[in-house]
Amino acid sequence: MAALPAFQQYQLAFTAHIRDPKVHAKPAGVANQRMAVYRHAIFNNFFNIVSACFPVCQQVLGERAWKKLIRRYVAAHAAKTPVFREIPESFVACLASMEDVPANIKALAHYEWVELAVSHLPASNLPQSVQHDLLDEIPLLAPHQLLAYDYPVHKISRQFIPRDITPTYLLVFRDPHFAVQFIELNAVTFRLLSILSKQTLTGRQALTILAEELGQTDAQAIIQFGTGILHDLLTQQALLGSTTSNAKTT
Repeated sequence: MAALPAFQQYQLAFTAHIRDPKVHAKPAGVANQRMAVYRHAIFNNFFNIVSACFPVCQQVLGERAWKKLIRRYVAAHAAKTPVFREIPESFVACLASMEDVPANIKALAHYEWVELAVSHLPASNLPQSVQHDLLDEIPLLAPHQLLAYDYPVHKISRQFIPRDITPTYLLVFRDPHFAVQFIELNAVTFRLLSILSKQTLTGRQALTILAEELGQTDAQAIIQFGTGILHDLLTQQALLGSTTSNAKTT
């Protein structure tokens, strides 16, 4: 650092102090009262932006532990985005790197962040003709994310903090009214939607693949059962309809 020009040394000392004032002293010659304005402004901006995205995490951890976690984030994490709404994602990435943060809290934070992520997904590019033949046409999924966790993150609260691993599958999607919705899935439905998300297939084709993966010799039974699942998802607006074209939603 000594080889750097004086103004750059000053800048590095200035920002290091703002990030972690307990570890890095303020630059020489700067009044503490003036320095405090920057310390408080920077921390409070990050605190407010991050806190708005993770209300359940705050409740579970408590105010003191939550503030301590934000301070660690500000001090140590090198966020690579200037966009405010992308800051919560970098916070989730920071949590993932912290070995002393419980796995259930990391999973909960990711789950809470997904609501913001899905709300900003591009709008569905629907074809001109949308039908409701989910079996022999291509089902159209709403903008969504499929999630698999080791804990029932959607049930975590201050009163319920799971310790034991319980495989949990969720569909988070944005309905036609731009409201973010959540559906708990079983493992079979999760796999069916994974197939439909990754490939352009009719409902029948996806269910046939699913039957093969499950080792079912009677594919028709899976197709019949799966048709009911698809129609239920349509009712909940997780599916927007079907099409014969190759157009897919996000």
